[in-house]
Amino acid sequence: TSGLKGAALAATSLVAAIGAIAFVKSLVTVARDFDVINASLKTVTGSTEEAARAFKKIQSFAATTPFDLGQVSNAFIKLKALGLDPSEEAMLSYGNTASAMGKDLNQMIEAVADASTGEFERLKEFGIKTRSVGDEVKFTFQGMTTTVKKNAAEIEGYLMGLGNVQFAGAMEERANSLDGALSNLADTYDQLLLTMSSGAVGEAFEDSARYLTERVKAISDAIRIISGSADDDLLWGVANHNIQRLKNLLS
Repeated sequence: TSGLKGAALAATSLVAAIGAIAFVKSLVTVARDFDVINASLKTVTGSTEEAARAFKKIQSFAATTPFDLGQVSNAFIKLKALGLDPSEEAMLSYGNTASAMGKDLNQMIEAVADASTGEFERLKEFGIKTRSVGDEVKFTFQGMTTTVKKNAAEIEGYLMGLGNVQFAGAMEERANSLDGALSNLADTYDQLLLTMSSGAVGEAFEDSARYLTERVKAISDAIRIISGSADDDLLWGVANHNIQRLKNLLS
């Protein structure tokens, strides 16, 4: 019957609307995540200008790695907040170690952060054994033991050296794999969403999201009514009117 066909058409349009809503939700999620990152960057760098400079460097670095922009940003923030070295050289080293051991970047950063304060438990995840002897720490990796002073600078230096020597090139190799390609694809998509959420475009999406919410509710109400009154052309007309308005918005 015409009523049942109308209900099917309404359901199809509703699925399209749900897809559009999912996209808008993704956009909002990315915008929120990077608002948090931006706020943290301002805190650890001391100013909006320095945060912007840091974010550009982070974007550039993330584009060449198998790690997404969020991971790299949070790694930079964690290192900076603890007074450790967040330079590209340091990130490259830690990225090499993480890549070689099949870990994500933040797992390595957490291990480095803990080690700098004398907590070495997380290093076991990377095959690094430790033993404290007075004011020194003995690190053993792949059967080779290295002794350093028990302070953040020397501990950090040892861990950076590990990534630069034993695992040199590991991050680049992983970046050239399928895992790296998928990570870069996801990163590019997030960058697109972040750009779209900025300025006038973001405001337009916010308005569209509110409009979609109203239209989906109207279509849902109409479908419920049509389901109980399949021959009522007047009620179907109300649903069709809302569907056409929704199509115009999505086109």
